[in-house]
Amino acid sequence: MARWAISALESRDTMPAMMTKILQDVLEHAANWPQEDQEAVVEYAREIEARRTGVYVMSEGERQAVARGLSEADRGEFVSDEMVAEADKHHVR
Repeated sequence: MARWAISALESRDTMPAMMTKILQDVLEHAANWPQEDQEAVVEYAREIEARRTGVYVMSEGERQAVARGLSEADRGEFVSDEMVAEADKHHVR
């Protein structure tokens, strides 16, 4: 078992300092993970920060996607009603 996992099982009396150390250990391990996994950790952290602060900061990829969508809308490029209806069939409500 990884040292950071074992540390998580220790007494609550030492939790604040331990959690900082555990977080540091996890981030050190994450530095060796595949890029996809690192991106997932970053996204989770961004979501937590947004929940805590009430402010969501878009990633560069999200910012680019929004800019593309706005440009398409400015050009009048929209999907058909049929395409939206088909997509809705696959969306769980």
